[in-house]
Amino acid sequence: MDTDSVPRLAAGCKLHPTEEVLLIPEGTLKLNGPSRDILSSLDGRRTIAELIDLLHAHYAGADKQQIQQDVLSLLERMQQRGVIRV
Repeated sequence: MDTDSVPRLAAGCKLHPTEEVLLIPEGTLKLNGPSRDILSSLDGRRTIAELIDLLHAHYAGADKQQIQQDVLSLLERMQQRGVIRV
């Protein structure tokens, strides 16, 4: 997975409308920090680079390189769990 990848939530996975959790077929995953913002931006059309730009604009003053590392780390963990597809 790299910044040109276009991730999306896997079938059967969706964000809870009011709580900080991701609903998955096996149950729920508690989301911390900006994880919800990242996962809610996965639309199957936006690249990871575009997602990073979006988050950088939203979190003014945050280091863009750190955002990239955090996004890639989260998405790789979610991909390993079968929560997202690239």
